[in-house]
Order: sequence, then structure tokens, then C-alpha cells
Amino acid sequence: MENKIMKLEKGAMERWRRGDPWGWTDISAESIIYIDPGLTKPIEGLEAYKKYLKQFEGKINYQISEFIDPRVKRYGNLAVLTYNYRDAKTKVDGSIFEEWHWNTTEVYGLINGEWKIIHTHWSYINQKLPDRTEVPVPVDFSREKYDGVLGQLMALESAAMERWRKGDPWGFNDICAPEVSYFDTGTAKRIDGLETLKKEYAKRAGKIHYDVMEFIDPKIQVHGDAVVLFYRFFSTYLNPDGSVARRIPWNCTEVFSKKNGKWKIVHTHWSYINGERK
Repeated sequence: MENKIMKLEKGAMERWRRGDPWGWTDISAESIIYIDPGLTKPIEGLEAYKKYLKQFEGKINYQISEFIDPRVKRYGNLAVLTYNYRDAKTKVDGSIFEEWHWNTTEVYGLINGEWKIIHTHWSYINQKLPDRTEVPVPVDFSREKYDGVLGQLMALESAAMERWRKGDPWGFNDICAPEVSYFDTGTAKRIDGLETLKKEYAKRAGKIHYDVMEFIDPKIQVHGDAVVLFYRFFSTYLNPDGSVARRIPWNCTEVFSKKNGKWKIVHTHWSYINGERK
């Protein structure tokens, strides 16, 4: 399974770097959700994804394509592929004149006997916020209510985030599986394992404080006892008079697996919306 998925990924990437984006659509499911740094909201569905990729046809060309520490973990009919990626352009003499470094999350689903990408999240390693961005946000005038699996996961996520915004990161640790993997805006590489993540969070304990948390349009992709949760998120800081001092927009992908009857996070990927390279 691992070799099959890596073959699919590398085959699509090889076509991509030569200006052919359609390798990605060939291995993507109809239900794909796609996130990258240039987007202010996710692309949903294969047809929308095709329209998005059309603009890149014949325009991508680079020589170095490096998958760094790829790892595949299977959870029933889901497989989570994560890696850091380096792509670079070279001069005639082989020297590098431009390169990019990425965090990559690809979630594959086993659909009709074939592995297909159902969820993609790309972000730059060590991102920075742009000076300004405009994020479209749906406004629902009815009281927002999450039911079923989405309700269960959002209850866990909201409770952990309430602790996080007050400087207590351990709520997320409490709902992570031992084998959890993790990307965020400041990680130089993927964090592997709960014990390593605890060490990272210990550095942040007591240092994160914001006033308002807002989950924007959360969505789930359910495959048995494994689920992808995606949402956009605003962390908002208020002035003493209650007006908004600043607002930080995020993308968040969480992959959950049910273990002994409890949902546990097995992979997390946070990025800034419209995050830029440093």
C-alpha cells in the first residue's frame, strides 16, 4: 500500500514539474478538498479542482523534486501521506537560483478498490502572514449546530481550542493518538509522535493568548472509523474597548481515527491563509 501510494504521488509530481497538472486530477476523488497558500477558501470537488489547475498548464517547470521523509499511515480505508517537499530551479551549470520548501498532507481514500486523493493541504515551511488579505466567510443567520460525527469532532476541537487560546496546549495533547504527526507555521519539519509534540507544546505553554476563536465552515470527509476534519479559523485579539485589534486567518486539517471507541487525532496540519514564504 505504501509503495502504491508513493508511486501515485511521485508520478503526479513528475508530470506537475514539467507543466502537466493533470496527473493530480487523475488520482483525485470526486469529493476532493484542496488547500494551498494561494487560496482564501478550499477548492471542493473534482470539477472545481480541474478549473483551478487549468491556469498552471504549461507554466510550471523546475528541475529538482525532492520528497523529504515521506510517511504513509493507514487507518482502515484512509491512508495519510505526509512529507516535506523541496522543489528548485537550476541554471545551465546546475546551480540553484530559486527554491521552495513545503509541508504536505495528502489523504488518500480507498474508493472502489483504488487509492484516490480526497484531501490535499500544501503550505510553506516557516510561513509569514501577508500584510493584508481578504477572506470570504459564509454568514448563516440560523444558530449554528453540528450533528453526528461533525458534532462529536467539533466538540473535541472546540474544547481543546478553548484551552489553547488561554495558554494551555494540553487539551490537544489529550485528544491525540500516540503516533500523531503534526505540521504548523513554525515547524521546520514534521513532528512525529505524541511525546515529541508534547515537548514542542511545552515551549508554547502560557504564551498563547487571544480573545475570540471562530471556526469557519467546518467540513468532514468520513471513511468508516477515519475522518478528515477541515475548517478555516480566525484567532482574534481585542482592544480594551472591545474593538478588533488584529485577526489571524488559518487553515486547519485534522485527521481523526476512532480508537477504543474514542476519536483521536492522528495528523494535524495548520497553515496561514495566504501564508507567504519568509
